[in-house]
Amino acid sequence: MNAMKVVLTDLAVLSLLMMIGVTLRKKCGFLQRLYLPASLLAGIVGLILGPQVLGQYAGWSLPIGKTIAQWPGQLTSIVLGLAFVGTESSSGFGKIASSAVTVSGLIHQTQVLVGLGLTLVLMPFFANLPLGFGFTPVFGFHGGHGTANAVGVAVAEYGWADGISVANTMATAGLISGIVLGMIVINIGVRRGYAQKVLKPQEIPLDIREGVVPMDKRKPIGMGVTYNDSLDPLALQLAFTGLVFGAATLLSKSLVAVHPLLKEIPHFACAMICGALLNFIMKKLHMSHYFDRATINRISGVALDFLVCAAVATLSLKVFSLYLVPLVSVLGAVIVANLVANFYFSWKIFDVDWFERAVASYGLESGVLATGLMLLRVVDPKFETTGQESVASAVSLLYPLAIPYVILMPMLSTKVNSWILFAISAAIWAGFYIVARRCFWHSERKFTDILSSKSDAPRAQR
Repeated sequence: MNAMKVVLTDLAVLSLLMMIGVTLRKKCGFLQRLYLPASLLAGIVGLILGPQVLGQYAGWSLPIGKTIAQWPGQLTSIVLGLAFVGTESSSGFGKIASSAVTVSGLIHQTQVLVGLGLTLVLMPFFANLPLGFGFTPVFGFHGGHGTANAVGVAVAEYGWADGISVANTMATAGLISGIVLGMIVINIGVRRGYAQKVLKPQEIPLDIREGVVPMDKRKPIGMGVTYNDSLDPLALQLAFTGLVFGAATLLSKSLVAVHPLLKEIPHFACAMICGALLNFIMKKLHMSHYFDRATINRISGVALDFLVCAAVATLSLKVFSLYLVPLVSVLGAVIVANLVANFYFSWKIFDVDWFERAVASYGLESGVLATGLMLLRVVDPKFETTGQESVASAVSLLYPLAIPYVILMPMLSTKVNSWILFAISAAIWAGFYIVARRCFWHSERKFTDILSSKSDAPRAQR
C-alpha cells in the first residue's frame, strides 16, 4: 500500500470514529450532560474497538496501529503552527487582562509544582519514573491535548517513549474533570447567588447538549478571500497551513545542519516560529487581508479534533498499568489543586464578575478554551460579563511563559538537576504571587466565606 493510500485509509478509520462520536453525543443523554467532545468519545470508541481491547478477545478489530499513532505528532505542528497566523495585535493590557494573566500564571505554576513535587517524592519508589513525568500534568491540564501530545513527542525523542501516552492521559483526565467538576461547582455557586446573570442552575439548551446546530441557527464558518474560479477560498487557507508546515520542516533540518544540539528543538516549535514569521511578513507586505482568521481557526480545530481522536484511540493501556500508582496519585493531587487554586485566586484577585471569570478560568486551566467558554455560557448565557474578555486575555497573554515550558522543559528534565527545575518553577510562582498581592489582592475576602453555607455568604457583585 502506497503512502497516500495509507493516509487516506487512516482518515477513513478516524472519520468513522468521528461519526460514531457525534452520534453518541446526540443520542446519549448521559454523555450530553457530561458535555464530552465528540472527538474524545470517538477516541475512546477507537481504543475499545482497536487491537488493545477488542483485538485481545476477538479475531477482528479496527486497524488502529502505528500509522494512526503518528497522526497526533504531525497534527500538533499544524495546531500550534497556526496559533499566530492571521491574528491581530493585542488590544491592550488593562486591569481585566492583567489580573486574568496573573491568575492563569499562578494556576500554571501550581500545576507545575504539584506535578513536579509529587513526582520527586515518588521517584525513589518507582525506578521507571522519569522527572519528565512531573511536567505532564501542566501540559495536559493547562495545555490540552495539542500541547500534551507535543511534549509527549518531545520527551519520546529524549528517551522516554511512554511520555506520549502519559501526557495524553493527563489531558483526557483534565478535560473530563474540568467539565464534570465545573458543572458541579456552577450548580453550587448559582444556588448560593454568586452568579449575576442566572438565578437558578442554568439548563444548557438541547441543541448545545446534542452538539448539532439546528438549521435556523447555522452560521458561516469563515469568509471567502478568493473567488472559486481563481482558487477555492478554503484551498488558499490550507495553502498557508501547508506553507507553515513545510517551512517548519525546512527550519528544523537547517537548525540541525547548523549545530547537532539544535536537533532537540521540536518540530512544533519550528512551526510556531514559522507561523508567527509568516504573519509578520504578510503584515509588512500589507497582505494580511489574504488571511481569513475564522477559516484558519476551523482548520486548526479540525486538526485538533483528529489529533484528540487519534491520540486517545492509540493510548497505551500497558503504559497506563505500568504507571498506575504515579498516575492516580499525581492526577488526584493536580485535580484538587487545580480546582481549589482557581477559585481561591479568582476570589482573592478579581474585582468584578469573580465567579464568572473563575468558572471560565477553571475550564481553561483544565484543558482548552472551548471548555472555559462552555462553562462560562452556563452562568453567563449572552457573555454579558467580563468573563469572555478575561479568559481570552489569559490564553493569549500567558503564551510567553507557556511556550518556553513546552519547548525547553522536556529537554531540561533530562539534563538539569531536578531540584533546580523545581526551584525555578517555585520562583516563577512566587513572582506571580507577589504581583497578585501588590496589585490585585483583596485581603478582606476570606476563602472560607465562599465555602460557607450561611445566608450571609458573599453574593454576586451586581
